[in-house]
Amino acid sequence: MFTFKQFTIRQDQTAMKTGTDGVLLGAWCDVEGATKILDIGTGTGLIALMCAQRASKVNIIAIEIDPAACRQAQQNVSESKFKDQISVLNADFRDCCHDNSLNFSHIVSNPPFFTENTGSPDQKRQLARQAKSLPFDILIKGVVDLLDDGGRLSVIIPWGETLDFVRLCALQHLHLCRKTAVISREGLAPIRALLSFSNQILPLQQESLTIRDLDGKFTSQYIQLTSDFYLNF
Repeated sequence: MFTFKQFTIRQDQTAMKTGTDGVLLGAWCDVEGATKILDIGTGTGLIALMCAQRASKVNIIAIEIDPAACRQAQQNVSESKFKDQISVLNADFRDCCHDNSLNFSHIVSNPPFFTENTGSPDQKRQLARQAKSLPFDILIKGVVDLLDDGGRLSVIIPWGETLDFVRLCALQHLHLCRKTAVISREGLAPIRALLSFSNQILPLQQESLTIRDLDGKFTSQYIQLTSDFYLNF
């Protein structure tokens, strides 16, 4: 169980545990002015709950293809004070993206990706399956049909996948408007990219975020970003 300032994440029923990537995206994505958010692959419901905390008037649909993870997310949402804002559905994004009745002002996703450093064998197996079930090109093509005019797509992906992801988005007329290079420790190369796209052309904002300094302590930059959520900040 992982306790945040305004909600708790139970994770005993799923191999996918709360991690820094989800916290980063949930705290970083721009929810100002959003009216309806879609969280693709919600896992335990973390990002959906973070968005609900940050935007009290927004309605959120969170979808999860894995039944066990979906049940866990439903439990986490139902036990939170944000339960009236969030609907958690056990659904395949490939089916949802063809529903013409669905439109969103912001879509967020921590899409599955597999690396040899992923973690436990169970996590590796699940991520490998999920990454195969929702490759980046399928995700991006589906998002295009669901975004309102001026809508945003925000993701966190491995840094090495950035150029390819941006290229795939450009093919679908999604334009990069914000990019943050995530550095795990001062002096190291980026490990993740936080990316935001719009179906309108906007000025590009570029920045970097370092999580820990040379002494291994959390940077003021990271603390400021996540202080509304972590109990110890």
